[in-house]
Amino acid sequence: MITVLEALEIIKKRDELRFLHIYGTYETALKLANLYQLDKYKISLGAILHDYAKNMPIDEQKEIINKYLDKSILDYDSAVFHGEVGSFLIQKDLGVNDQDIIQAVKYHVTGHPEMNDYAKVIYIADFTEMNRTHKGVDFCRKLSEITLDLGVLAVSEKTYQYLINSKKNAIHPLTYATYQSFLKKVGVDYYESLKSCYESL
Repeated sequence: MITVLEALEIIKKRDELRFLHIYGTYETALKLANLYQLDKYKISLGAILHDYAKNMPIDEQKEIINKYLDKSILDYDSAVFHGEVGSFLIQKDLGVNDQDIIQAVKYHVTGHPEMNDYAKVIYIADFTEMNRTHKGVDFCRKLSEITLDLGVLAVSEKTYQYLINSKKNAIHPLTYATYQSFLKKVGVDYYESLKSCYESL
Protein backbone atom coordinates (compact mmCIF):
# COMPACT_ATOMS: atom_id res chain seq x y z
CA MET A 1 0.00 0.00 0.00
CA ILE A 2 0.96 3.63 -0.26
CA THR A 3 3.03 5.41 2.37
CA VAL A 4 1.72 8.20 4.58
CA LEU A 5 3.80 10.78 2.70
CA GLU A 6 2.51 9.51 -0.64
CA ALA A 7 -1.07 9.75 0.63
CA LEU A 8 -0.51 13.32 1.81
CA GLU A 9 0.88 14.31 -1.59
CA ILE A 10 -2.01 12.64 -3.44
CA ILE A 11 -4.61 14.42 -1.30
CA LYS A 12 -2.87 17.79 -1.51
CA LYS A 13 -2.90 17.62 -5.31
CA ARG A 14 -6.43 16.21 -5.44
CA ASP A 15 -8.09 18.63 -3.04
CA GLU A 16 -5.85 21.56 -2.09
CA LEU A 17 -8.74 23.62 -0.69
CA ARG A 18 -9.61 20.93 1.86
CA PHE A 19 -6.04 20.07 2.76
CA LEU A 20 -6.02 22.19 5.93
CA HIS A 21 -9.02 20.23 7.26
CA ILE A 22 -7.52 16.91 6.17
CA TYR A 23 -4.18 17.66 7.81
CA GLY A 24 -5.98 18.74 10.98
CA THR A 25 -7.93 15.47 10.97
CA TYR A 26 -4.66 13.57 10.50
CA GLU A 27 -2.99 15.30 13.47
CA THR A 28 -6.03 14.84 15.73
CA ALA A 29 -6.37 11.19 14.74
CA LEU A 30 -2.68 10.57 15.54
CA LYS A 31 -3.13 12.03 19.02
CA LEU A 32 -6.03 9.65 19.63
CA ALA A 33 -4.01 6.77 18.18
CA ASN A 34 -1.26 7.47 20.70
CA LEU A 35 -3.76 7.74 23.55
CA TYR A 36 -5.50 4.48 22.68
CA GLN A 37 -2.44 2.59 21.37
CA LEU A 38 -3.72 2.04 17.84
CA ASP A 39 -1.71 1.36 14.69
CA LYS A 40 -0.47 4.77 13.52
CA TYR A 41 -0.19 3.79 9.86
CA LYS A 42 -3.83 2.68 9.67
CA ILE A 43 -5.01 5.76 11.53
CA SER A 44 -2.89 8.04 9.33
CA LEU A 45 -4.21 6.55 6.07
CA GLY A 46 -7.80 6.62 7.29
CA ALA A 47 -7.51 10.27 8.32
CA ILE A 48 -5.71 11.44 5.18
CA LEU A 49 -8.03 9.58 2.80
CA HIS A 50 -11.35 10.09 4.61
CA ASP A 51 -12.51 12.83 2.22
CA TYR A 52 -11.02 11.28 -0.91
CA ALA A 53 -14.34 11.62 -2.78
CA LYS A 54 -15.64 14.73 -0.99
CA ASN A 55 -15.36 17.24 -3.83
CA MET A 56 -16.27 14.94 -6.69
CA PRO A 57 -19.30 16.20 -8.61
CA ILE A 58 -22.46 14.63 -7.21
CA ASP A 59 -23.39 13.23 -10.62
CA GLU A 60 -20.07 11.34 -10.74
CA GLN A 61 -20.64 10.01 -7.22
CA LYS A 62 -24.13 8.87 -8.21
CA GLU A 63 -22.72 7.12 -11.27
CA ILE A 64 -20.27 5.13 -9.13
CA ILE A 65 -23.01 4.26 -6.64
CA ASN A 66 -25.32 3.08 -9.42
CA LYS A 67 -22.60 0.92 -10.98
CA TYR A 68 -20.82 -0.53 -7.98
CA LEU A 69 -22.40 0.24 -4.58
CA ASP A 70 -25.61 -0.17 -2.59
CA LYS A 71 -28.10 2.08 -4.37
CA SER A 72 -30.19 2.62 -1.23
CA ILE A 73 -27.82 5.42 -0.18
CA LEU A 74 -29.26 7.50 -3.03
CA ASP A 75 -32.44 7.88 -0.93
CA TYR A 76 -30.56 10.12 1.51
CA ASP A 77 -28.88 13.51 1.49
CA SER A 78 -26.03 13.67 -1.03
CA ALA A 79 -23.61 14.82 1.70
CA VAL A 80 -23.30 11.18 2.83
CA PHE A 81 -22.33 9.81 -0.59
CA HIS A 82 -18.61 10.56 -0.35
CA GLY A 83 -17.97 8.13 2.51
CA GLU A 84 -19.24 5.15 0.51
CA VAL A 85 -17.72 6.39 -2.75
CA GLY A 86 -14.39 7.22 -1.12
CA SER A 87 -14.09 3.77 0.46
CA PHE A 88 -14.62 2.23 -2.99
CA LEU A 89 -12.19 4.55 -4.78
CA ILE A 90 -9.29 4.20 -2.36
CA GLN A 91 -9.36 0.49 -3.14
CA LYS A 92 -9.70 1.00 -6.88
CA ASP A 93 -7.34 3.96 -7.32
CA LEU A 94 -4.78 3.47 -4.57
CA GLY A 95 -4.82 -0.26 -3.85
CA VAL A 96 -5.84 0.15 -0.22
CA ASN A 97 -6.95 -3.28 0.99
CA ASP A 98 -6.93 -2.96 4.76
CA GLN A 99 -10.49 -3.30 6.05
CA ASP A 100 -9.87 -1.04 9.07
CA ILE A 101 -8.93 1.83 6.73
CA ILE A 102 -11.73 1.08 4.27
CA GLN A 103 -14.38 0.95 7.00
CA ALA A 104 -13.05 4.13 8.64
CA VAL A 105 -13.46 6.03 5.36
CA LYS A 106 -16.84 4.44 4.66
CA TYR A 107 -18.40 5.34 8.01
CA HIS A 108 -16.76 8.67 8.83
CA VAL A 109 -19.90 10.55 7.70
CA THR A 110 -22.78 8.45 9.00
CA GLY A 111 -21.09 6.54 11.78
CA HIS A 112 -22.07 2.93 12.45
CA PRO A 113 -23.30 1.20 15.64
CA GLU A 114 -20.56 -1.44 15.30
CA MET A 115 -17.60 0.76 14.41
CA ASN A 116 -14.23 -0.55 15.55
CA ASP A 117 -11.66 1.70 17.22
CA TYR A 118 -10.09 2.80 13.91
CA ALA A 119 -13.42 3.94 12.49
CA LYS A 120 -14.26 5.62 15.81
CA VAL A 121 -11.05 7.65 15.74
CA ILE A 122 -11.58 8.92 12.18
CA TYR A 123 -15.24 9.70 12.92
CA ILE A 124 -14.23 11.74 15.98
CA ALA A 125 -11.16 13.40 14.42
CA ASP A 126 -13.12 14.59 11.38
CA PHE A 127 -15.50 16.45 13.71
CA THR A 128 -13.00 17.69 16.30
CA GLU A 129 -9.85 18.63 14.38
CA MET A 130 -8.20 21.88 15.41
CA ASN A 131 -9.78 24.00 12.67
CA ARG A 132 -13.32 23.16 13.76
CA THR A 133 -15.00 25.88 15.81
CA HIS A 134 -18.65 24.81 15.82
CA LYS A 135 -20.74 24.74 18.98
CA GLY A 136 -20.05 21.74 21.18
CA VAL A 137 -16.71 20.80 19.62
CA ASP A 138 -14.75 21.37 22.85
CA PHE A 139 -17.11 19.04 24.71
CA CYS A 140 -16.56 16.37 22.05
CA ARG A 141 -12.79 16.81 22.30
CA LYS A 142 -12.81 16.40 26.07
CA LEU A 143 -15.01 13.30 26.01
CA SER A 144 -12.91 11.63 23.30
CA GLU A 145 -9.96 11.79 25.70
CA ILE A 146 -11.93 9.85 28.34
CA THR A 147 -13.07 6.99 26.07
CA LEU A 148 -13.63 6.58 22.35
CA ASP A 149 -17.23 5.51 23.00
CA LEU A 150 -17.90 8.80 24.79
CA GLY A 151 -16.30 10.69 21.92
CA VAL A 152 -18.45 8.90 19.34
CA LEU A 153 -21.57 9.51 21.42
CA ALA A 154 -20.90 13.24 21.74
CA VAL A 155 -20.08 13.62 18.04
CA SER A 156 -23.09 11.58 16.91
CA GLU A 157 -25.41 13.61 19.15
CA LYS A 158 -24.09 16.94 17.84
CA THR A 159 -24.24 15.68 14.25
CA TYR A 160 -27.81 14.45 14.59
CA GLN A 161 -28.91 17.71 16.24
CA TYR A 162 -27.30 19.71 13.44
CA LEU A 163 -29.02 17.67 10.75
CA ILE A 164 -32.41 17.99 12.44
CA ASN A 165 -32.03 21.75 12.93
CA SER A 166 -30.79 22.37 9.39
CA LYS A 167 -33.70 20.37 7.93
CA LYS A 168 -31.44 18.28 5.74
CA ASN A 169 -32.99 15.92 3.23
CA ALA A 170 -33.69 12.40 4.51
CA ILE A 171 -31.13 11.70 7.26
CA HIS A 172 -29.28 8.41 6.84
CA PRO A 173 -30.55 5.91 9.45
CA LEU A 174 -27.02 5.00 10.55
CA THR A 175 -26.62 8.50 11.99
CA TYR A 176 -29.40 8.03 14.52
CA ALA A 177 -28.58 4.34 15.03
CA THR A 178 -25.01 5.29 15.96
CA TYR A 179 -26.23 7.83 18.51
CA GLN A 180 -28.71 5.38 20.07
CA SER A 181 -26.23 2.52 20.17
CA PHE A 182 -23.47 4.49 21.86
CA LEU A 183 -25.90 6.15 24.26
CA LYS A 184 -26.91 2.65 25.37
CA LYS A 185 -23.25 1.55 25.68
CA VAL A 186 -22.27 4.59 27.72
CA GLY A 187 -25.47 4.93 29.75
CA VAL A 188 -27.91 7.81 29.73
CA ASP A 189 -27.38 8.84 33.37
CA TYR A 190 -23.58 8.85 33.07
CA TYR A 191 -23.67 10.86 29.84
CA GLU A 192 -26.12 13.40 31.23
CA SER A 193 -23.94 13.83 34.33
CA LEU A 194 -20.93 14.56 32.14
CA LYS A 195 -22.89 17.13 30.16
CA SER A 196 -24.07 18.79 33.38
CA CYS A 197 -20.53 18.95 34.74
CA TYR A 198 -19.21 20.45 31.50
CA GLU A 199 -21.96 23.05 31.31
CA SER A 200 -21.31 24.13 34.89
CA LEU A 201 -17.64 24.89 34.28
